[in-house]
Amino acid sequence: MSNRPPQQLNIIISMYLGYAAMMICRQMITILSPALLADEALGLTKTNIGDFAAYGTLGALVGKLIWGPLADKVGGRFTFLIGIFLTAVFIIAFGLSPNVMAFTGFSFLLYCTKSSGWPGMTKLIGEWYHPQHYGRVWSILATSSRLSVVLATLLFGWLLSFMHWQAVAFIAAAFALIIFSGCYFYLKEKPEDPGFFKNNEARTDNIELAIASKQALNNRYNHPLRGTSTIDGLVAFAKSPRVWLVVIMLMVLTCMMAFLDFVSVYLMESYQLTPSQAAMASTVFPVGSLIGLLASIAFYDRFSKKGIRTVLTIALMLSLLSVLTLKYLPLFDLSAELNYLVALIAIFLFAFSISPAYYLPMSIFSIEYGGPHSATLVCLIDAFGFAASATFAFIGGRLADSSGGWSSFMNMLILISAVGIISVWAFMHSEYKAANRVVTE
Repeated sequence: MSNRPPQQLNIIISMYLGYAAMMICRQMITILSPALLADEALGLTKTNIGDFAAYGTLGALVGKLIWGPLADKVGGRFTFLIGIFLTAVFIIAFGLSPNVMAFTGFSFLLYCTKSSGWPGMTKLIGEWYHPQHYGRVWSILATSSRLSVVLATLLFGWLLSFMHWQAVAFIAAAFALIIFSGCYFYLKEKPEDPGFFKNNEARTDNIELAIASKQALNNRYNHPLRGTSTIDGLVAFAKSPRVWLVVIMLMVLTCMMAFLDFVSVYLMESYQLTPSQAAMASTVFPVGSLIGLLASIAFYDRFSKKGIRTVLTIALMLSLLSVLTLKYLPLFDLSAELNYLVALIAIFLFAFSISPAYYLPMSIFSIEYGGPHSATLVCLIDAFGFAASATFAFIGGRLADSSGGWSSFMNMLILISAVGIISVWAFMHSEYKAANRVVTE
């Protein structure tokens, strides 16, 4: 009797908890931001907070360039485990930082090591799961990112109401180290059976999906980049229009997701909340993202490329509408309570609508198109995204501190959201055309 399901369950639970640990450590900088601003001994400004996010994002960019090729060489398990351990170490160091320079430096290192999570999982998913299940597996794992942020923001936001921010940071690190210990024993590199999932696991009456599944499995065992060097892989990626389309799409979507780094401060200043209240209220963003990913578990692998293109494009239109609501909400002269409620709903819908497009198409594309260089490809794409996000953070913090305040910030987010609609449609259309070429050949 096959032991495939129990093994796959162990792997996905280990990845789920391990990535949650890394995300909690990474998110602590955002969670602690209101408390850091309120700590008069530190003398920080919103520009400093924006800089922490920006330099952290640059650290993530550098990390992607390191961890991707490394994961392709040493495997997903080592890459994933070292990431959990180092994120715990660097959040401790962040908590002990004596000045702005140290805060910025450890933000950089923390984000850099957290970058190991996605390439590590990319390699592990490619080893342990059937291509027909990539969408479902990535959807589940991506909820780890959002759920951990929700729970961490609520828990640590609550702890901030009666504990010093340093103690809160140390508690997060201790949790990550406990998870690291469990993952060390349960996370395995790859199945012992080389034909672990050669037989098609999933049955479907949809002929188009059945053909796509067969082609994907054949591609997994006979990938055109099999046996090539990292340089050969990079050259192939650079020549591919599909790679450049996904790069542009992710750059835009990463900027949109970076709004999360500003949500707590935005709510605190716009609606006169305490730092603890703002930290907990900001969970509306990761909750929206989480619900969007839960919805994608049900539909993503069941839809054709054309169907996914339509759904994601409509979702991005909803995200633009949400930002426009935040921008022009003061013009409706609503009561303070209703104003606040509508703002939370708009932030929820913004996150809900962008998370499936942000997490899934690029991750699935990287495994299928990258093959033996999948970790390198996923990190290369992410690196461009983080470069754009760092620019967004630098500019966003300064716009929020400018005379235009949050209104100027929202103008920038509106422009980015409009470009997001076009970029998502363009990439998914290229995937639809590529799938049609495979079917007709």
